[in-house]
Amino acid sequence: MKKEKILKIFYIVFILIIVTLLLVNDKGMIKYFNLKTEINELNLKIESTKSQIEKLNLEIDSLQNSDVKIEQVARDKYRMKYEDEVPIRINKQ
Repeated sequence: MKKEKILKIFYIVFILIIVTLLLVNDKGMIKYFNLKTEINELNLKIESTKSQIEKLNLEIDSLQNSDVKIEQVARDKYRMKYEDEVPIRINKQ
């Protein structure tokens, strides 16, 4: 009877030590879940970056092949105008 009780206590202590090592160790489960979360975040960032690259490639293509797009960018970004045009300022209040 006493031997069984000691054996149960030994097993409980052994299991607690194993669980502690699995959770707290630098290669343990907590580290694993943190790394898994970081991987998921990086994969989302990669997908976002791929999407931005695709948009930029489409914009590059439109700038290379469309005179209308070039004119739009020149007027909006660089405030260019034709020689005979008169710019009009509109004050926004």
